[in-house]
Amino acid sequence: MKYFQPQSVREAVEIARTSEADFLAGGTDLVLHMQTGKIQPIALIDLGKISELKLIRKTPEYLEIGSMATFAELGQNELIDKHAHALWLACQTMGSPQIRNQATLGGNLGNCSPAADGLPPLLALGAEVELISGNGDEVVSLERLLSRTPLLTQDTLIRGFRIPLKGLQSGFAKLGRRRALAIARLSVAVAIEIEGDLATDVRVALGAVGRRAFLSESLAQELSGQEINEAWIEKGVEQVQRIVREALGARASAPYKRVAVAGVFREALASFIPEGGLKA
Repeated sequence: MKYFQPQSVREAVEIARTSEADFLAGGTDLVLHMQTGKIQPIALIDLGKISELKLIRKTPEYLEIGSMATFAELGQNELIDKHAHALWLACQTMGSPQIRNQATLGGNLGNCSPAADGLPPLLALGAEVELISGNGDEVVSLERLLSRTPLLTQDTLIRGFRIPLKGLQSGFAKLGRRRALAIARLSVAVAIEIEGDLATDVRVALGAVGRRAFLSESLAQELSGQEINEAWIEKGVEQVQRIVREALGARASAPYKRVAVAGVFREALASFIPEGGLKA
């Protein structure tokens, strides 16, 4: 197997275009798939030496995150905690410390497991994805990207993510652990634009409920523009259970997840709307 270690994004994309090599980010999923024979790449392009892919920075309009930023780095970053709290929370429980030190946000999207921890928070926060390929550069919303099949072409590099700075308050909760893959698990990320006691805009994303994480438009319509109180929470619980029921259909995990999502949804809200009032 050939192995490449480019020093720039453009060099990496050119190698991918001409060699049909696969990109190697953190490798926590790719290496496992190679060991089991699920994936047998012709060549690998190690992105670890491209410094611009590791940046985490704030601009006037966005919080920008390079695709090679690890979950450990994100979970220790004050900008992530302040402007993307749901993502910061997801980083605290993603796998073991060893996995968090190695796994990257770009790799989480590239592998696109139904239970990918980083995707529901990014969806709820309205993240955009910066892509580079032999056909040029593209910025696309994560929601739109996740509707594509295939997700990415072979020579498309995930450069990074942009989270709009809209002042959203957000939270995240999940059920289950990465090492216990046999246990049914799901995750919920919530982001809310708040004016006084009103939730003027609500975004709820679910993971491990369908083929890929998704943003629920119907739940947003049901909960937006209303006062945040116990009745509002109960309405959200009822609607999120309906969404899980419809998404899973007759799958074996459906009865369990339909009940469990109520608690996970409440926990996601409680992570930034504690009992007794809104987060200051």
